[in-house]
Amino acid sequence: METGLYQKNKIILFLIIVMSAIVVFMAFPMPVSADAGPKASLKISVKNLPEGEVYLDLLVDYPAQLNEDGEPFGVETDYSSAHYNQDMIAILKAYNVDGWRPALVTGTGAPLWGSLELDVYSGNATANFSYFGVPSRFKIIVVTENGDVVVSNIVEKKAFQSVVDFDFATGTAKERSLASLAVKQFAVTLPITLAVEALILLAFGFSMRQNWKPFLLINLCTQVGLHLGIMLANSTFGFVVGLLAYVGLELTIFIVEAVLFALLLKQHSKLRRVLFAISANTASFIVGIWLLINLAVLG
Repeated sequence: METGLYQKNKIILFLIIVMSAIVVFMAFPMPVSADAGPKASLKISVKNLPEGEVYLDLLVDYPAQLNEDGEPFGVETDYSSAHYNQDMIAILKAYNVDGWRPALVTGTGAPLWGSLELDVYSGNATANFSYFGVPSRFKIIVVTENGDVVVSNIVEKKAFQSVVDFDFATGTAKERSLASLAVKQFAVTLPITLAVEALILLAFGFSMRQNWKPFLLINLCTQVGLHLGIMLANSTFGFVVGLLAYVGLELTIFIVEAVLFALLLKQHSKLRRVLFAISANTASFIVGIWLLINLAVLG
């Protein structure tokens, strides 16, 4: 009777996991793109901005490419439209100091996606740039509606997908370290992973009081390795490679945790311990995919 009841409970548990996966992916669908290869990206977090209209561009120090009509090549947006403040656009187009010029309004050759306009809330704003034209060496230029211009120091971008903090008041810009980004993501995902796997541990009939030490230590070790691997792949090669690395690392963790939990958990058979490890990792893998996609900015 106990064996039959246990088998029935296993079936119910796996059905719950499968249904949960379906609900998650239906509620939060993944974005699909035909052009899904790794692309460089740059997120700039700006603080101490004034109120009113504010434009932000990147300054690059290589010559602009001109088309047959003598117009700059690689400008993705018509900045002459009435939508834009033409006085501010004129300031940007006229800026050329020691060969540094605005990338969006004077062209990059390779496509650069981004927006000049900043949505300022309480002095803070975020600017996002992406695609092949994202420069590895740049300055930041900010123009306000009253004509003020602030230019940052030179930034040598190290990460493929980079986050830079810029202080309008001081004009200083600094790229965030990979370590700080890894710690932030780890701090968000670890508690969620532990909560999900703890619920499944209890569902399999294990006592948390008797098993909290191996449960916590195994998860801490594997999660640290997982996040370091994802951050290295994501920052070096881009989000898509980071996502593939996540899948590969999780498959390794499936095996490692199954072995460790089988050896170190107390209560019940080794088979049940392994089944717990597989179920827990399946659930945390699904949750982790969603978190990785929605925290892809890493900033």
